[in-house]
Amino acid sequence: MVIENIDTLLLGLLIKEPELIDDCQLIANLERPFFDYSLNRIFKDVQKLYSETGAVDRKQLMLLGQEDERNKIPLEKYTFIVQNSGFKQQLPEYISQVYNEAVKRHLQILGQNLINCCEDGLNGSDKYMDIARNAIESIDRASAVHCGVTLPEAVKMVVDKALRMSEGNTEDFIKTGIFAIDRLIHGFKTKTMSVIGARPSVGKSALGLTMLSNMAQAGTSCAFISVEMSEDECAERILQMRSNVSIDDFMSPMSAGSLAAFKREADTLKSTDKIEITRTTNRTIGNIRSIIRKLKNKKHGLKVVFIDYMQKLGNDREEIAKVSGILTDIATDLNIHICALAQLNRDASEAPRVRHLKECGRIEEDAHYILLIDRDINEQAEGVYDQDAAVLIAKNRGGRTGMAHVKYNARTTRFYDSNEGGF
Repeated sequence: MVIENIDTLLLGLLIKEPELIDDCQLIANLERPFFDYSLNRIFKDVQKLYSETGAVDRKQLMLLGQEDERNKIPLEKYTFIVQNSGFKQQLPEYISQVYNEAVKRHLQILGQNLINCCEDGLNGSDKYMDIARNAIESIDRASAVHCGVTLPEAVKMVVDKALRMSEGNTEDFIKTGIFAIDRLIHGFKTKTMSVIGARPSVGKSALGLTMLSNMAQAGTSCAFISVEMSEDECAERILQMRSNVSIDDFMSPMSAGSLAAFKREADTLKSTDKIEITRTTNRTIGNIRSIIRKLKNKKHGLKVVFIDYMQKLGNDREEIAKVSGILTDIATDLNIHICALAQLNRDASEAPRVRHLKECGRIEEDAHYILLIDRDINEQAEGVYDQDAAVLIAKNRGGRTGMAHVKYNARTTRFYDSNEGGF
């Protein structure tokens, strides 16, 4: 396959699925990664649009290609590239080939420059060495896949954080709104991922939505991405939690006070700018990544994203491991906290442990926090609605672990502190 075809295959794929740009760090900073000038222009424009909007609108892309009056890109070229795009499964192969060919071209240019230096006879050997060294270092810098800050910057960040904490400023921790949990972990940190694990019907979605509701009421901008519940189901849960009125209560005569409370919270929830709820049937991690980036671009103050739930994003251990790593990277890149809900696989009589997380190996490594819910679901069947529950802080990287004893209201699917009296 000739390199022009590889260039087109890759670029067309990126136009169709721009979230794949995140996997192109190897070539993203190379000067002229493609052989053709116009392809390099289009590649930079795709990067620009995706960075600014989280998507690539093809009309906007073509308009960008017309801005340079002397070097306008023919509109039919965009059509050709998209029609001849490659396949997602072959992305690593495309990137590798494009990178290898780009480096060879840069080395060819270097070789020609050295030949020119030798022929003019005016330069010493130090000049040749500088040219070679600078060219190779430039390639290395451009193709380095990394993110982060320098050591002095990292030390300053830690000192600033310590000073804020010493003054009682807890802005570095995002409170869950459940004191028994916050007492142990202080709250979630940005640039990290947490996992809330539970068996089916025990309450992983309920705990995630409880935390989201609490955080939003405290002024934190949050989002909830669901591959199971619809937007109205999520809103119903939040309204029940906030009003202390179950949707089932509408099946029988309701007091004026309860109805007023429900309507009041509905008006408040409808007008809030602190909550975004999104449902998707595309369960690929690439789509989830794209959704998160779009949410961040839409709400620059976004701090926490809940995902319900992790195992729905992969079919086996290898895929789940990839999901876990990508979610961690997204949290770091976007300076947010990602809370991924996950299913436990265990016998009902056994207390939850990290090993019960389905496909747990990589999840355990990547997660900064792991919270496991323990609750007797038989009590609910027996009509006990305010139940004792426990949230085991099984992992808290660099912090305390332990058991947070809480209550769970099965009517409103809300977790709360035992001293709240149910609301």
